[in-house]
Amino acid sequence: MTRKIWMSLLFLTIPLCACQTSGHSQSKPPSAEELLALDQHANLFQWGETIYQTNDWTNQLTVTKQKQIGVIKKTSTKHVQHGTASQLKKGTSLYSVKERRDLLIAEDDGQLKIYAAHAEG
Repeated sequence: MTRKIWMSLLFLTIPLCACQTSGHSQSKPPSAEELLALDQHANLFQWGETIYQTNDWTNQLTVTKQKQIGVIKKTSTKHVQHGTASQLKKGTSLYSVKERRDLLIAEDDGQLKIYAAHAEG
């Protein structure tokens, strides 16, 4: 009888242990290298810790260019860090956007392109 009780407890304990989570996982935004691996022609840059990317929908937005926040420091698709762009030229001006904090504007030779921040994946 005691053996049956212990066996029952054992069989009840195993499923409970299997249901426990081993830790808290967090999602994070993709890196520039991850995005470029998916699309080698991706037009993006890193500003601070955030990756910004332009595409068809961002350039259809109507936004107001605000103040200049900096310039692109280098063009590269490897070792992307703050101020590095995959396609924008060194010296391209970056501006904040009045209407939204998750967008930036790049102005290159009078052409404006709108870039959206990548959120957590």
